[in-house]
Amino acid sequence: MKKTMYILAFVIITVSCKKEYTCVCTDTVTGEKSYGDKIRSGKLAKKGYEASCEANGDVYNNITCELE
Repeated sequence: MKKTMYILAFVIITVSCKKEYTCVCTDTVTGEKSYGDKIRSGKLAKKGYEASCEANGDVYNNITCELE
């Protein structure tokens, strides 16, 4: 019974801590924003997605990408 309660508490905590993030790329010359993929994740997956999002800005000149 205790094990079930601990598992239930863990699931509730991990699900409720997830947030939705969007990769937003901004053209530094015109200021135009482009909204990319959305992801709903916790802190661990966010770090990997953040690195991937920022790498998008390296592909094009005058573009910066970040999570919002």
